[in-house]
Amino acid sequence: MRTVDPQAEEARVLAAEDAYVAAEIARDERALRRLVDDAFHFNTSHGTTTGKEALVRGVLQMGLVGQVISERSVHLEGNVALVFGTTELRFERSDTPSVLRYTATYVERQGQWRRLALQMQPRAPQPASREPSTA
Repeated sequence: MRTVDPQAEEARVLAAEDAYVAAEIARDERALRRLVDDAFHFNTSHGTTTGKEALVRGVLQMGLVGQVISERSVHLEGNVALVFGTTELRFERSDTPSVLRYTATYVERQGQWRRLALQMQPRAPQPASREPSTA
């Protein structure tokens, strides 16, 4: 059993996720196929579940031009990692970004972190800032 530095492993997971985001924006089919595990499952915000092939086809067709990730954290459990975050997606034919919360599951296979599952849903509206009343 090898000893793992949790911070170094988190950095490797986030590097895999950053590579995935770059592949989405570039519509890089080869990179997507390499970064997404064959057993991948995507639970969409529409209540459907799809696999790797549908994800790759969808990414290649969706017209994504930019993505900003924030509020990202990693939870490691052996060879599985959960990434929690917020993404702001920008598309070719829309002036309004889509803001989503997501959980991405990664699995380490043969020394590489690969995306195994993804759950996304619209980000809840942020509550308005409340100033103390001076009445």
